[in-house]
Amino acid sequence: MRLIINADDYALTKGVSEGIIQGIKTGVITDATAMANMEYFTESIEVAKRVGISKMGIHFTLTAGKPVSQCEQMNTIVNEEGCFYKLNEITPENIDCKQIEKELRAQLDMFLKTGMTLNHIDSHHHIYGFNDELFEIVANLAKEYNVPMRCPFDKHRELLKRIGVKTTDKFIKDFYGEDISEEMLINLLENNKDFKGSIEIMVHPAIVDNEILQKSSYNKVREKELSILTSKRVLKYIKDNNIELISYSDL
Repeated sequence: MRLIINADDYALTKGVSEGIIQGIKTGVITDATAMANMEYFTESIEVAKRVGISKMGIHFTLTAGKPVSQCEQMNTIVNEEGCFYKLNEITPENIDCKQIEKELRAQLDMFLKTGMTLNHIDSHHHIYGFNDELFEIVANLAKEYNVPMRCPFDKHRELLKRIGVKTTDKFIKDFYGEDISEEMLINLLENNKDFKGSIEIMVHPAIVDNEILQKSSYNKVREKELSILTSKRVLKYIKDNNIELISYSDL
């Protein structure tokens, strides 16, 4: 098995960024994706550079914070306060994909201006997976920028193959929630260790701070994730079973 462990939500808060860096440096995290529309984005990218991280993915965000582009041009996905609607407030069928493409390009420009090398694309709440037109827009962006992307739903794999966009052979989203444990992660790995291909496991570690308590309902358990992802037991299991940890850059 060739395994990517990708940490979502980089730059959501300072504590999230600090936790992800800790997981990369001392644990099994191999990749991260950053939220370019967040207040701490530029600062968090500079912190990553200082510790030797030169490549990262973008975590396209349409359901948290404010848009990078002009709010008045984002009326199908932005509320009266200029913030993105929450996931449970939008209907994917009613969004204007042309508006969204403009915003995604603005987020990409924001990312690239930092000098960080873009190595893949995914999204907050898998937002591009719920609308086929939007998925195709993101897939074409991945092709344009020559980077792989996450494929959260198998129904879209054929499109990526057809246009030549790389993705992992399998995506696992199950390492999530209050019931996570070292045992659970090891069982996930055990059940897939003979898989002939690449797998991404999505994770959300953090050092919990006041901001994450305010910004996300998924908060305190992020510190539990970090503890598991840096545990000696998990590191030993991966080493003993010859699981190859890779980055999206290696696809």
